[in-house]
Parts: sequence; structure tokens; C-alpha cells
Amino acid sequence: MAIVKKKKTKRKKVKYYKFELRLSKPEKDKIEFFCTLKKTTANKLIKSALREYLKRYISNYKQPEVIEKNQMNIFDIIDNSIENTETD
Repeated sequence: MAIVKKKKTKRKKVKYYKFELRLSKPEKDKIEFFCTLKKTTANKLIKSALREYLKRYISNYKQPEVIEKNQMNIFDIIDNSIENTETD
């Protein structure tokens, strides 16, 4: 009897976006110096700094929830039940 191998599931592609930064010459020199000390790249340094900043401050803000047109609200159900009990 042949053994059936399971297919590996494909990973979801990650979308990447570009941002453009403008730095002064001293700022660029400082970043390059720090990167050579820590043996990392400027891209990794900026990404890690952004992650740390967002982790620290994102909890203060909430993203607005997108509500669909047809989505019911809990208060709609309560209002309907109150109307039904009043008419009975």
C-alpha cells in the first residue's frame, strides 16, 4: 500500500511598502556609525526602532472600527425587544 504524503500549505505572501526618508548628513553618519558598531544594516535599525516606538505608544490609540451597512448593533436588538413588549 502506498503512503500518501501531505502537501505543505503555501505561506501567505507578505506585502511590503516603501517609505522615503530624508536625513541630514550628520544623521546619516550617526546611523552608519551605529550600524557598524552593532554589525547591522540601516534598514534593520530603522525597522527595529519603529517597532519599539509603536509597541510603546500604539496602546494609547485605537483604530476606528469599520461598521458595515447591514451589521446589526446590540442596541437594535434591545430596542426591538422593548417595542415588542410594549405592543403586547
